[in-house]
Amino acid sequence: MPSDGLSTTDPQSNVPSSKRAKAFSDDNSVEVLIALNAGACFGVVRAIKLGLNAVSRIPETGGSVYSLGPLIHNPMVVAEMEAKGVQTINEPGDATNGTVVLRSHGVRREIEASLRERGVQIVDATCPLVKKPQRIAQGLGEKGYFLVFVGDSNHPEVKGVLSYFGRPDFLVTYDPADVQKVPEGVQKVAVLAQTTIERDVLMAVVEQCRARFAEVAVHNTICDATSVRQSEADSLARQADVVVVVGGRNSSNTKKLWKICHELQPDTHLVETMEEINPAWFVGKRKIGVTGGASTPQDYVDRIGESIARLIAPANA
Repeated sequence: MPSDGLSTTDPQSNVPSSKRAKAFSDDNSVEVLIALNAGACFGVVRAIKLGLNAVSRIPETGGSVYSLGPLIHNPMVVAEMEAKGVQTINEPGDATNGTVVLRSHGVRREIEASLRERGVQIVDATCPLVKKPQRIAQGLGEKGYFLVFVGDSNHPEVKGVLSYFGRPDFLVTYDPADVQKVPEGVQKVAVLAQTTIERDVLMAVVEQCRARFAEVAVHNTICDATSVRQSEADSLARQADVVVVVGGRNSSNTKKLWKICHELQPDTHLVETMEEINPAWFVGKRKIGVTGGASTPQDYVDRIGESIARLIAPANA
């Protein structure tokens, strides 16, 4: 019997359809299983709503609506938002009037301040779970900690959090071995995490810090949405014959899901659109897993799941 989830078969054509569930059936049927929580998280949904609300208020506020950098890391969604009136800009000075929506990953503290000083209207779509490490970093900086930030130094979330730390005494790394690069003489270290990294990476860095420093303050700022999706991706990849991860290639959390799945199931593919899917991936495969990054709307993930189900029917008949 199939596990809890949506319907698995189209009764009119006997074509398998996708379902959201925790596990595949224990028989030899052809199934497309979508991870239960695959798709957009609260912060992404919130950012999209705030952006569209800003557009709806243009008659009242005047000017244009801008997103400083991509509102979320999903090119298809960004394109749809631009078509609806949210223009993506890369420099604060490009916003000459109207409203600037601060993206879900946040912006550097000084950029937000400069926009407000210029009188630009601000809609803060920074995810509340990104605000948390910003607040913590500010407090750690004021207390004189050396900061070890586990994440990608080029990611906008990391740049924003560091601006709140406000000190040059930090190391951004994804490699536990880099802890040895912290200067001699440092006594107290604080560890923060980019919200989308893997917990195992964070704990490996923490272990290295505790082995070297007298005082280590650990703040696990990985968001729950990330942890849940990564756990489900792990389980899915262990069961599937092939895995498709749906999301933007510029999305940190999506790339982490791909990495987790690929390590367990080498036949894992990252796609942004249905057009990228190769039917040859599914020939002879019985259990197809689908998941999606937290910056990918759930209906995108579900539509790709259903499309794969229709695609594989003749190939596996």
